[in-house]
Amino acid sequence: MKKKTLATAAILTGALVGFASVTAIDIACKKRVPHKKKDDSVNPYIEKYLPWLKEQHFEDLEITSHDGLKLKAKLLKSDLDTDKVLIAVHGYRSYNLKEYAYYIKFYHDLGFHILMPDNRAHGESEGTYIGFGWLDRLDCIQWINKIKDYFNKDLQIVLHGISMGSATVLMASGEELPDDVKCIISDCGFTSVLDEFEHELKLAHIPPSLILPTATLLSKKRVGYSFKEASTINQVKKSKTPTLFIHGDQDDFVPTYMVYDLYNACAADKDLLIVEGAKHAESYLVNQELCERTIIEFMSQYVK
Repeated sequence: MKKKTLATAAILTGALVGFASVTAIDIACKKRVPHKKKDDSVNPYIEKYLPWLKEQHFEDLEITSHDGLKLKAKLLKSDLDTDKVLIAVHGYRSYNLKEYAYYIKFYHDLGFHILMPDNRAHGESEGTYIGFGWLDRLDCIQWINKIKDYFNKDLQIVLHGISMGSATVLMASGEELPDDVKCIISDCGFTSVLDEFEHELKLAHIPPSLILPTATLLSKKRVGYSFKEASTINQVKKSKTPTLFIHGDQDDFVPTYMVYDLYNACAADKDLLIVEGAKHAESYLVNQELCERTIIEFMSQYVK
C-alpha cells in the first residue's frame, strides 16, 4: 500500500511539474493577443521624435520564413544614393517602430537605409511562439538576403539589435554571413536562453531546478527549438563580424555580467561600452551623446 501511495505521489508530482513547465513556456514564449494599441506618444522619449517620424515614408516588405511564416518589415530609404543599410532588430514583446523610434533619425542622418523587421510572433509578423533569437537568427539572415536582392548591388550592412534583438544578431553572427555585413551593434543581449530564463525565475523567487529542466525537455516540441541549443555565447565564439557591445551597468533584466561573458567569448574584432546609470535597454536614453559617438567611431572602421 505504501509503495502504491508513493508511486501515485510521484505520478502526481510529475504531472504538476509538467503542467507548470508547459505553463511557464507559454507565459514566456507564446504570442500575446494585443490589446487596444496604446499611443506611443505617452513615452516621452518617443514623443520627441514623433513629428519627424510622421513625415517619413516607410515601405512595407515581407519574407516567408524557413518554417512558412509571413514576416513583415518596414523600410525607410535614405535621401542619399548610398550602399549603407542598417537592419534594426527589436526586443522581447516589442515591435520595430516602437523599439527604434529614437534611433531612426540618428541612423537616417548618417545616410543609412533602415530596415526594421517585426520578429516572429511580434508586431505584424506571423507566429505563435517567440524565437528568443535562436529562430530569429535565421530570419535575420533571410532579411539580409532580402535587402541585398531589393537593392541588387553590393551593400555595407550594419546589424543593430536591442535586448532579444541583440541576441538575434549575435546568434546570426555565428553563421556564415554575406560579406556585405560589415559590423554589429549589440545592445544588452543575453548569454543564452537558459541563462536568461534562470535569471528571471530567480527574480520571481521560483527555483529554476523546479521548472527549467522539464521545460527544456519539452521546448523542442512545444516551441520548435531547444532552450539548451539557443546559446548566444556559443555563437559569438564562431563570429567573424566586428561587434560593439553596449550594456547599462544598472541592468537587472539582462544582468550586466552577461555582456562581459559575451565580449570575452567573441572571436571577432570587438569593443565594449558600459553606460553608467543605465537600466535595461536605456543606454541610448541615459547617455545619447556617448552612445552616438561610440557607435560612429566603431562603425567608421568598417563602413566607409
